[in-house]
Amino acid sequence: MVQKIEHNDLAWRGNSPVSTAFDDVYYSADNGLEETKHVFLHGIGAPDVWMGRDHYVIAETGFGTGLNFLATWRAFKESGAKGRLTFISAEGFPLTEDALRSAHETFPEIATYSQQLCAAWPPASDGFHPRIFEDGRITLLLLFGDAPNALSRLNAKVDAWFLDGFAPAKNPAMWSAEILDQVARLAKPGTKLATFTAAGFVRRGLSERGFEIVKAPGYGRKRERLIGEAQAPLPLTQCTHSTVPEWATLPPQSEGPFVVVGAGVAGRSVAYALARRGKAVTLLHDPASPSASTVPAAILAPRFILGEQSHADFFTSAYAFALVHPSFAGHWADVASVDLLTKSDAARERYSKLVAHLNWSTDWLTWDGETLHLPRGGAIATQSALNALTADIDMRAFRIDALEQVGSIWRLTDHTTGESIEAAHVVLATGVSTVGVDQSLSKPEIRPNKGQVELLRDDELGHAPPVSLNYGGYLTAATAGIRTLGSTFEKIVEVRERDYAPNDTSRIAIEEQFSAATGLRIPATAHRASWAGVRATTADHMPYVGALYNTNQILRQYAALAKDAKTVKLGPSEPLSGISVLTGLGAKGFQYGPILGEFLAASLCGDPLPLPEDHIAALHPLRQVIKAIKRSN
Repeated sequence: MVQKIEHNDLAWRGNSPVSTAFDDVYYSADNGLEETKHVFLHGIGAPDVWMGRDHYVIAETGFGTGLNFLATWRAFKESGAKGRLTFISAEGFPLTEDALRSAHETFPEIATYSQQLCAAWPPASDGFHPRIFEDGRITLLLLFGDAPNALSRLNAKVDAWFLDGFAPAKNPAMWSAEILDQVARLAKPGTKLATFTAAGFVRRGLSERGFEIVKAPGYGRKRERLIGEAQAPLPLTQCTHSTVPEWATLPPQSEGPFVVVGAGVAGRSVAYALARRGKAVTLLHDPASPSASTVPAAILAPRFILGEQSHADFFTSAYAFALVHPSFAGHWADVASVDLLTKSDAARERYSKLVAHLNWSTDWLTWDGETLHLPRGGAIATQSALNALTADIDMRAFRIDALEQVGSIWRLTDHTTGESIEAAHVVLATGVSTVGVDQSLSKPEIRPNKGQVELLRDDELGHAPPVSLNYGGYLTAATAGIRTLGSTFEKIVEVRERDYAPNDTSRIAIEEQFSAATGLRIPATAHRASWAGVRATTADHMPYVGALYNTNQILRQYAALAKDAKTVKLGPSEPLSGISVLTGLGAKGFQYGPILGEFLAASLCGDPLPLPEDHIAALHPLRQVIKAIKRSN
């Protein structure tokens, strides 16, 4: 279950912002930026440590006001580094956006960086929150929630650590053995470390975990601080992961070149994520193959879960990330926000509990007892957003008639043109067509689901509210004078050409659902056109992301699970070389696509995963196969 996150209130002590929760300053009254430069950047040897590197990863305990991140971002950019920087930071008590702005006002030299950070600031929602800046060269990965738990869910290898929780006497939990265990687990030989404290138990704890630690001059009134380097971080058994089953392996890393098959939001999202990591990517699309992503507009509103689901935070993380994805900027509907309308006393009770549990600030969520208002949600113009994702990517019309592995290379052939393309790694992102790309490959089960929507003229809708509405069905806000009303959910067994043809029966049902929820009628003069497509859905409503496997081999390897579902030590699953899948996004493609594209690209490139490790199994292409084995006893 998603844990409730409490905001940290901000007070001031002279020129220093103070946490009311811990009664300690966020940064020095002398000069917070200079303190960061002296203690942390100089402490790890920046900028020299990242020069000449393709990718440098810094992790931090305690994001606070974000001053360390902003100073590092500025230093990285001004150093002229050609690679990428990922900055990971755990924070249990995030500030509000307004508090962040206030804390940064003292430093006009970082104003442009602060504005971008604040504009991308996530809600106080438990889980991982990736953010992208500088045309993809800077990634911030915020881990909101209990720090030891958040760090234990992180899959990454860190090049440098900033230990910057409040003073050990004020916040001892941030300097606990559990935190230091995670610092060691995520380090590697040569990992740098810097911290403002010189506390003996911190020095001893780090030394015991494989770091060589020395004292260095402190900043301002602090006489000493600690710097160090990991020599041989201990493989500490107490902080190994038990949340990832052995069958849930990640795809092998690849240098590419990559071919992504499918030009819907899934394929374009992973192509974008790979390209921003400097990989050579070709995107293939079959003009004759319809895509559910061509729906005229999409509405973004999170799937809120109050139940005990370990992956519940995926839905809010995906939602918050999609809202600030760089490629989506400028493609939103004319009027922002989404109103979730209640239809029953049970729904009102659920929303009341949800608002109390989430504790989001009013710029993210408000509740008036009847309507749940999402000021940051909205509708997006799908085609222009898709084009923006792949504006700089090689995209080709290509019908795949053959997909074969030749040694370590995959060859894709279009027999109509005689053209062939080779790649070190292929990503299949073809929605309901995924199962038909090559029948010799074992692919996860996809359930096709037809959906129809209606295109309406905004100026003919009369009293309909201008914002997007969600009531089981939905009405998007206007994009270029057109609003989209939807949608049907029709289960189909086999996809046929007729499933892409709209019909009057579905149109009438859609309009009647809208009228029942709002009390408004759709004038005949408002109707412009109908659209129909087929979504790729899954049995458990979670997408499939990861490598493909030989199913027969998996059935043999994990057969013992049929007798005892708790059987372990059957060995890790062995993925097929050089081929992955991203599919099953259902009706949430524009909400799930961006973060899942990052997740798959990160796993293929060896980057820190932008989602917790326990989500690997929840998204894994093998999960339904493993469930079937366990249920076969």
